[in-house]
Amino acid sequence: MSDLLRLAMIMPFLLNRFLKESSLKNNEAATIRQRIDVARISLVLKAIISCWVQVAKTMKAVFNKEFTLDSYEELQLCLKEEFLILPKVFASFVNLPNIHINMHLLMHAKTFGTLVNSQVGIKEMVHHIFKGMVPKINCKTIDLDSVLNGSGQFG
Repeated sequence: MSDLLRLAMIMPFLLNRFLKESSLKNNEAATIRQRIDVARISLVLKAIISCWVQVAKTMKAVFNKEFTLDSYEELQLCLKEEFLILPKVFASFVNLPNIHINMHLLMHAKTFGTLVNSQVGIKEMVHHIFKGMVPKINCKTIDLDSVLNGSGQFG
C-alpha cells in the first residue's frame, strides 16, 4: 500500500479530531461556505472532511490490484463524486489538468487492467507500451498498421 494512500485514509480521522473553526482563516471559510452554499461555518468543516473522505475512497478504488465489473462502477462513481466535490472545497483545483485526467482513469483501468502505476504520467504509460512493441516489429509494418487503422497520416 502506498504512503499516499495511507495518508489519504487517515486524513479524515485527523481532520475530524483536530480541525476547528478557529483553524480556518475567516475569509477562506467564508469563501468555501459561499461555494458550497451553507449557512454555518461548522458545515464548512464537515464539507472539508467529507472531501477528504471522498479522496480516500477514490484512492482506494484507484489502487485496487484487481478489478471486477462492480469495481469499475465503483471507480467511476468515486471519480465523478471527487470531480464534483474537490473544486467546491478547494477553488484552486478548478482548472487543474490532473482533475480532468482523473476522468480518464476508468478507461485506462479497463484497457490496462490496473491503475497501480497511475502515479506515472499517462503519456509515460503509453510510451512504455509502444517502446516494448517497437523492437518486435519493423517500420514497414508500423506504417501499414497506421494506414489500416486510420491513425496514420493517410487515415
